[in-house]
Amino acid sequence: MLMNMSHPQPDLASLVSRINQLEERQDTVAKYAVRVKRQLDRLTEQFNTRPELQQIESLHGAIAQLSKELVAWHQQHDQSHSLSETFSRLESLDQEDCDTLDDERQPANGFVHLNEAESNKSQESEKLAISAKEFLRRYNEAKRNFQEVNLARVNLSGKFLGYNLNLTKANLTEAKLGKASLREVNLHRANLKNAELCEAQLYEVNLSQANLEEVNFRRANLKETNLHEANLSRANLSGANLSPQINLNKANLEGANLSGANLRQATLIEADLSNANLSLANLLEANLEGANLQDANLQHAIYDQATIFPEGFDPAKAGAYLIAPGASLANANFAGSDLSNVNLQGANLQGANLNSTNLNIADLSQANLSYANLTKANLANATLLDANLSKVNLNEANLSSANLTAANLSEANLRQANLQKTNFTAADLSQANLNKAKFDNRTNFSGANLSGIHMVGVNLQKINLSRANLTTANLSGTFLQSANLSGANLTLADLHGADLSDANLQKADFKETNLNGTNLSGTIMPDGTVHE
Repeated sequence: MLMNMSHPQPDLASLVSRINQLEERQDTVAKYAVRVKRQLDRLTEQFNTRPELQQIESLHGAIAQLSKELVAWHQQHDQSHSLSETFSRLESLDQEDCDTLDDERQPANGFVHLNEAESNKSQESEKLAISAKEFLRRYNEAKRNFQEVNLARVNLSGKFLGYNLNLTKANLTEAKLGKASLREVNLHRANLKNAELCEAQLYEVNLSQANLEEVNFRRANLKETNLHEANLSRANLSGANLSPQINLNKANLEGANLSGANLRQATLIEADLSNANLSLANLLEANLEGANLQDANLQHAIYDQATIFPEGFDPAKAGAYLIAPGASLANANFAGSDLSNVNLQGANLQGANLNSTNLNIADLSQANLSYANLTKANLANATLLDANLSKVNLNEANLSSANLTAANLSEANLRQANLQKTNFTAADLSQANLNKAKFDNRTNFSGANLSGIHMVGVNLQKINLSRANLTTANLSGTFLQSANLSGANLTLADLHGADLSDANLQKADFKETNLNGTNLSGTIMPDGTVHE
């Protein structure tokens, strides 16, 4: 039995050894587990305190605040147009200036989140708004279809966009497009409420059925733009160009500011112009058949016999001016107006303000313009036969190719005026100011009265002064080479130091004329001889 008991001893020792090894491994695993737990605890703590959670909590709070503001806005919709400022501060619109925002204010990642506090009948896109940077990147890559894109509050001031650009139903609320150039852009049914388009250039743009409520179009050019059935309620179109043949049929212009706007040849059939400001607006040849003009302001607006008004509407009673032959328009204000091609024969415009007015090809024959202000006016190719322009201010005016035959310009101010190709035949320019006026060899003073005129050092080469009255005129130092002074009266005129070389003085009267230092080389003298 002793021998039988000795055999299990090695097995027991081996078992004890293995148990010890297992215990050591268990201790190692336990220590490792502790380290892992510590790392896991740290990671858990970092995860629970990560910055994103704080931002999300802040975002939830902002969303909750926005919801409250949205409910409050709905309750006060008729009294307030203010928007929520949860995510961003809105820039205020200056109705007198074209404000612009720097591109740096747009996010670098190309997207911004909207903070909308408005609910329009046509729902705005819920997509992320594309920033100016992202939009221009796609545009420059030749993408042209941006239908229903969200460009709310985007800043595209001064940018050129055009040719097949499709922005149908796009969201451009409060977008900055001041001084931008939009050519042949499709904005049909787009939402541009409160957008800034001051001094923008819109040529052949489709804005039919677009929401243009409270948009600032001040001094914008909307030439040949389609505004059929557009909503322009309370929009600012002061000084805007809406000519020629702009389609505003059935447009909503309730409460719009059209003061000084050019609506010449525009069609406004059945348009709503109730409470609109049309003071100083140009309505020549415009069609307002069936339009609603209730409580509209037409003080000093202009119209002609081709203008169509709603049945029963009296524009004269509303304070508008009729532009027609023989019209009484004394002291009227037409500054900056487009009166090209109008017929104002025999009209009374005494003391009228025509500063910077376009009178190109206008007929002002026998009109009374005495004391009128025509500073920087465009009278190119105008007809002013026998017109009264005494003491008129034509400073820097353009009279090129105008016909002023027999016109009275006595004591008129023609300083720096453009008189190239102008016809002053038999006109009275006595005591007129021609200082720094521009002449050429086709300016015609034949038979004109220029007595007492001061044209010291002026270039009058090859000019026609035949039979002109230049008595007591100061022409000292004047360049009259090859000029035609035949039959002119130069009694007591001062021509000292003037250049009359090759001029024609045949039958001219030089009684007591000062010719000291005058260059008469090759000049045809009064007796027909040629001076050597």
